[in-house]
Amino acid sequence: MQDVYADLAVEGAEIGDLVSELSPEEWATETPAASWTVRHQVAHLAYVSRMVRLAVSDADAFEAEIAPVREDFQSG
Repeated sequence: MQDVYADLAVEGAEIGDLVSELSPEEWATETPAASWTVRHQVAHLAYVSRMVRLAVSDADAFEAEIAPVREDFQSG
């Protein structure tokens, strides 16, 4: 499992390198995902990565963090 975490860390760093010098216009570029910009996509990846790390390192903190998200999702 450690290899998966190491791979995710490397991929995260590579994404960081790719986007580190984007201009404001490039951050605002629309993506194939309807109504999502590059900024939305990168923020989504960062959030998911953060939540994965939290889930494997601190289950209670993960549950506290995810509870309102789960509730919002389930309420439609």
